[in-house]
Amino acid sequence: MKKTFLSLSGILCCFVIFAVSCASAGNNFDDGKISQIKKGETTEADLVKMFGEPQNRSVSSENGLTLTWIYSEAKVKGESFIPYAGPFLGGTRAKSKTLSVMLADNKVTSFTYTGGGTETRNTTQDTPKN
Repeated sequence: MKKTFLSLSGILCCFVIFAVSCASAGNNFDDGKISQIKKGETTEADLVKMFGEPQNRSVSSENGLTLTWIYSEAKVKGESFIPYAGPFLGGTRAKSKTLSVMLADNKVTSFTYTGGGTETRNTTQDTPKN
C-alpha cells in the first residue's frame, strides 16, 4: 500500500489560494473621476466613458433618467485559515460604493456618491445561560 503526503509547497499553495479568497459584484468604477461630473454639462455618453456602462437605468416622469453604478467586494483575511488561531485572528474586509446620476435633456442635474467599508473579526463568545 502506497502512502502519499502533501508536501510543504502543496500546503503553502493551498494556503495562498484560500488566503486571497475574494468575491465581488458589479463593475469596479473609478470613483476618482466623480469630481469631473459637471451639472448642466456632463452627458450620458461622458458618464459611460468615465465609469463604463451603468448597472441600472431608470426613468421617472419627475426626475428624468437616473443612471446607477454599484460595486461591492468582500475578502476573507488570510489569518482566517491559520489552524486554531484563525477563528480569533481572521475575518473579512468588505467595501462598497454606489454612484447615482440624474439627467434631464441628456445633461446631469444632480448626482450622489456613497462609499465605505467594514472589517469583521471571527471572534466568538459563548451565550450566557440563565
